[in-house]
Amino acid sequence: EVVALHLNPTSQPTTSRNYCTLQAPKEGGATGIPGLWPGQWHLPPSVVLTASICPLLPQSYTPTVFERLTVNLQIKGKPVHLQIWDTAGQVDYDRLRPLFYPDASVLLLCFDVTSPHSFDNIFNRWYPEVSHFCKEVPIIVVGCKTDLRKDRSLVKKLRKNRLEPVTYHRGQEMARSVGAVAYLECSALLHENVHAVFQEAAEVALSSRSRNFWRRITQSFCVVT
Repeated sequence: EVVALHLNPTSQPTTSRNYCTLQAPKEGGATGIPGLWPGQWHLPPSVVLTASICPLLPQSYTPTVFERLTVNLQIKGKPVHLQIWDTAGQVDYDRLRPLFYPDASVLLLCFDVTSPHSFDNIFNRWYPEVSHFCKEVPIIVVGCKTDLRKDRSLVKKLRKNRLEPVTYHRGQEMARSVGAVAYLECSALLHENVHAVFQEAAEVALSSRSRNFWRRITQSFCVVT
């Protein structure tokens, strides 16, 4: 699935039901995640990723066209407010989904590392779509649910179909093939690397906005000789 991230242009975070502060995990800290509910690990990877960072999300999952979440982070000691738009992946919403892409600062293309089909969709479905509607927006590819690589029953089912979980190396290759600026993996269940995903996204978004600003400035000048 595609998660579009927008830098909040205001100095203060937008008041929203789905607003939370994302802090770096403390060493030896608890791994429990209030925003996730048991027995729902079949959910789309983008839903698991966004739910893992906010305890205010509903405790049951109903497919929607989009879900908006505002997250507050600290980048180099300064507050950064990200609006996260988790878009619906169903084919029925193919015409509506691009409406949430304009002005995106960075795009997360998420896949389930235990689903080869989800992995293939990065190149076959999501990359063509975002490259059409957001040609200059930086992309980060995110492999989700990494804890399930060690799920013996799941791996056994995959091998019955002559399949294997997607490796980190294959994820890196996919990221390179779509021109992504980074490849990251995370486990929402174990709360591993979730903070790093959004930290990287925020830094990429800030860098992208700065480049776009100076590009507009230089394009506005005319040299006469």
